[in-house]
Formats: sequence, C-alpha cells, structure tokens
Amino acid sequence: MKNRVAALLLALCLVFASACAGGGNPPDLQMDAAQTQEAPPPEADAEPAEEPGEETAPAEEPVLTLEAVQAVKFRDIPENAPYAGCAGYTACRSYLGGVAPDQFGPEELATRAMVFAALYRMSGQEAPGYNGAYPDVSAGAWYADAVSWAVRAGVIRLKAGGNLGPKEPITRAQLSVLLYWFAAGGDGGTYDTAFSAYTDGSFVPGEFRESMAWALENRLFAGVVTSGTISPNLPVTRAQLAQILTALAAYSQDEPVAQALTAQLSAPIAVSASQEAHSDIQLLIDSTASKYGAIGLQVAVVEGGRVTDTYTYGWATRGKTAMTPDHKLRVASITKVAVGMSAMLLQEEGLIGLDDDIGPYWGIQARNPHYPDVPITIRTLLSHTSSIRAFEGTSRTQSAVRSQLRQSSGYSHVRPGAISSWNYNNYAFGVLGMTLELASGQYLDDVMGRALWSAMDIDAAFESGCISATDLLATLYYHGGGVSRSVAAQQDITPPAKPGGTGAYFAGGLTISARDLGKMAALLAGDGCYEGVRLMEAESVALMEARDEHILGDGSYQALPLRSQDAIYDRDRLYYHTGSAYGVYNLMSYDPATGDGVVVLSVGASGAKDSRGIYAVCGEISHYIYDIIATDGEELLCRAE
Repeated sequence: MKNRVAALLLALCLVFASACAGGGNPPDLQMDAAQTQEAPPPEADAEPAEEPGEETAPAEEPVLTLEAVQAVKFRDIPENAPYAGCAGYTACRSYLGGVAPDQFGPEELATRAMVFAALYRMSGQEAPGYNGAYPDVSAGAWYADAVSWAVRAGVIRLKAGGNLGPKEPITRAQLSVLLYWFAAGGDGGTYDTAFSAYTDGSFVPGEFRESMAWALENRLFAGVVTSGTISPNLPVTRAQLAQILTALAAYSQDEPVAQALTAQLSAPIAVSASQEAHSDIQLLIDSTASKYGAIGLQVAVVEGGRVTDTYTYGWATRGKTAMTPDHKLRVASITKVAVGMSAMLLQEEGLIGLDDDIGPYWGIQARNPHYPDVPITIRTLLSHTSSIRAFEGTSRTQSAVRSQLRQSSGYSHVRPGAISSWNYNNYAFGVLGMTLELASGQYLDDVMGRALWSAMDIDAAFESGCISATDLLATLYYHGGGVSRSVAAQQDITPPAKPGGTGAYFAGGLTISARDLGKMAALLAGDGCYEGVRLMEAESVALMEARDEHILGDGSYQALPLRSQDAIYDRDRLYYHTGSAYGVYNLMSYDPATGDGVVVLSVGASGAKDSRGIYAVCGEISHYIYDIIATDGEELLCRAE
C-alpha cells in the first residue's frame, strides 16, 4: 500500500508543493467561519491541451524541501513550537489548511470531518458520489466526498443509517482506528509490548487496544504521546493532528521531509526526576506514613505539568487488600477545588457569572439583612466571604437551604465579599454546589465529567457511589484503626433525584485516586492545558488563583477557592488545598511557575500539623518530593501565551 499511496499523493500535491517549494505562506486553505470546519482545497488549473503532432514532456514535480516547509509561517504558531514544521508540511501537502489567513488554530480541537478529509486527500483517490448513508452528513457538505471515499476504502466502518458525528472532536483512541485501517488495513497483528512504557497502558479500552498499540509502535503519535501516559480519551488538537499526519506520511509514504520532521518531534520517553529517585522517595513515604500511623496512603507526583509517578503504602482494606494507585479515597475539603473548577466551566459556557446574585437561582431574595443592598454571589461563596452562617450540623436539602437563606438568622453581621467577613464555611460550599446545579440544570458530576474527567480518563464523583469502579473504594479509618466508612457504606452514597437536591457532598465528598487528582493539579499547573490540550480557559485558572492579599491566620492567602503560601517547601509559591474527614488527611498542591505538584492522600494517620499549618504526614512527604523534582518550568506542555 505504501507505494500505491505515495504515487497517488504525488498527483494531488503538485499545485501545493509548488507553492511551498520556494517557502513563504502555504496555499490559502481556510475553514468555514460559521462551522469552524476546514474548507476543501482549491482545484488545480486544467492542463493545456496538447498540440497535434507535438510530444509533451511530463512536467517535473516540484521538490518539497525541509527548508521550504519550515519557512511556512502562521502568526498563531511560535517559531520554536515543536509542531511548527508539521503545520507547514500538512498545509503544503494540502492535508490540513488554516482556520483563517495566516492562522492555523493550533489549540482548536480536530473534528472527525477534518480527519476524513485529510486522509482522503492523502490517499489521492477518487470518491464515489455520496449516497446520503448518514443522517448527519448532507450531500452538500464539504466533507461528503471524503466520507464516501472513507466508507469505500474501509476506513469508516459505521453502518449506514447511524450518525457519523463529523463535527464532533476526535479522541486519540478514535483516531488510532482510522489510521490503522487507512495505513495498515487492520492487519490483525498484535503489539503486546507497545503499552509497557505507559502508566495507563492497561486502561486502554479493549476495542482500541490493537489500533492504539499499532499506532504507538509505529510512532504515529510522536510528539503527542510523550509523558508516559496515553490518555486515549483526550481530544486531539489541530496542532497534534498536524504532527500525526506528518508521522503518517513518514510511515506510509516514506516521505523524506515527513520523516525528518517526525524524527525531530520527540526523543524516547525520559525518566523523570521522581522516577530516578523512586526507591528513595518510597522509603521516605514508608517511614513518614509509619511515623504518623497511617493505615493506607497514596502519592502522585506532577512534573512539568505531567503526572510522572505514583506511590502507595499500606492497606486499602486493612489485612485484606493492599493499597494500589487505582483505589479511590475521599479527599474531604479538596472537593472545594473541584466545585471551583465546575463554577469556572459553567461560566465559560455562559450559564453563570461569578458575580451573579444567587437569589434568582433559588427563586427567592437571598440577602444579608444587615447589608440588604449587597448581593450574595457565587464569588463570595467561593472565597468564604458570603456572610452565610456555617450551619455545620444542619440539613442541606433544597427546601431547608431555601428557608435558611430567607431568614435573618442565616447571616453574620459582616459585609458580604469583604475580607473581614472571611470564615471557612463548609455549609456555604454546599449551598454553592447546589446553586451551580440549579443554575445549570446539571449534576456537577456531569459538568466535570463532560469537560474534564472523561477526556483525562479520570474516575471520580462527588458522591462515592457514582464512580465507575466502586469495588476500588478504599475503606476509611480513623487514627487508631476504627472504621469510619466501609466500602459498602460508600457505595450507597448516590445523588438526589434531581440536580440541586442536596449540598451534602460539595464541601468534602469528592472520591478519587491520588493519580487522578494529580491530573487535575497538572491541569491547573498548565494554565488549563493538559498534555497539550486546552480543557479550561487560562483566564479561568487565573481567576481560581486570584488571591486576596490579606494573610489569614495560618499564613495563607485565600483564592477562589484555592489557598496559597509564599516561600513554602523551598518553592517561591504554592497553590494548594488540604482536606480532612473520617480519618483522611490530604493535600493537593502545585507550583504555578514550574508546573510541578504533589498529591498526598492518607487514611488513618495522625492529624498533626507542620509549621505551615498543613497536615504533617502530607507536608513532610511533599517537601521531600518538591526538593527532588525542582525544575525551571521550561518543559511545560502548555502555558498561556
């Protein structure tokens, strides 16, 4: 197939290669502004008719050089971006155009239609007329011919009559299937060794294992999968698609320029600082956990915006099941970080505003009677300055909260939003979670799941009974060994019948592994990007990190809802949140300058605190690891421009 595809490609690329052979800008392959879908390439000029009796020598094909490709510039791609050459190459070859003149749209998500069209162009084959086989593909769609070709070529194997989803983002795993059938014809080979270098290799779904393994072994994800994790459900960006298409050309067509660019994309997966010191870190974790009487413990390490290593200690269920990186623990007040992220995501969708008065969402006037002209807003709830009294033992059902918000006794004699009104408030965070669900009509599990957790392969839930792997719930123990929450008890915790029905678990109910919580820390450390894919706006992360310059009693600063300290654990600044409940003592933290982070989840340990007001079992481990993984932040996969 390599030779056939190569020959067909040359015919397709004549006009576009000519444009790029001398360098400069690529042909203008813009995307439809209304659909943000790529427009088809312009047709080549017709060849002049031959004069009778006159022989015509075949035209020489312009040679595409590496220098010419690298000379192609897009104003939204930094010159030193690792994918810059691939963007130029795919534009010159007409596989993937820009989204506007001189703009490539590197952070925009690639759609299935873009992939169908790119592979169609790469094949160089003629397409049969589109027969309307898929209800969501119209005969007049710019990608209809590509769909017809892909069906005939066996690249698309979805039965006629079903929706194809051409405008939907495509994931790494889904893309691997299309590449597999395009370039290898689904050869049925096995690639058992392909996943050995990846920490999540065993979690790739069965239907994608063969195609993903094939793609990894043949370096088709070079420069995309680089961190030691595959993340099969992560959507593919246009920049990443350019890299993948370039690698595909290198593989299937023996294209020298593509091969040179692919060789530059990535070195073999490097051993991280934490991995190099793994044994020493494990010894420190073991001794610290034992020192504070922990029954079980998990640690995740983030380096340069990537989860690079995990550690465990002790028992998930004492005397029965050893703790593993896959077990799920309740993270207590770290839950508030997830609620804060939910608020930012809903604001990005235009469903709420941080300065919205919460009263209309509840169908009442929710005002502190001492400050009737000052609304209670989502922002004040996030910052613990709402002035709502902390009714810790009070029901958080919708009817009970609505009643309390109406009563003057439900508020303190302080001005909402003022730092003088700051009061750490679990009850108010329950109110916040309910408000977000009422405003959006969605469970926060679904908000986080749709935008983040699904893409990042995170198994988590605000109600522990809603995680996918409930058999992996760790038993919770008090210090001394008493059971606080059995696995069975946690499996019974499920959401109310409708969103906004209760706020019982928004202050401290999030159940997740340290590894998956580390992914969330990596996302925040990367200014909203995870493994090169933007999942949150940089402005949203900046809002979460915006701190009130008023030092609280423990030496920290309040943000939304993160906490922050300067000159801590030998770092200039860390953002973090702690959590304690039912015998767990936890810490999630990250360094915004370097993208490093540490997550420590403990069960049954002492609640002693260190000099920075952080649980000592977590702080001592974190301090040690931060010292080992110190970097300058230059290797961050994605940061705001």
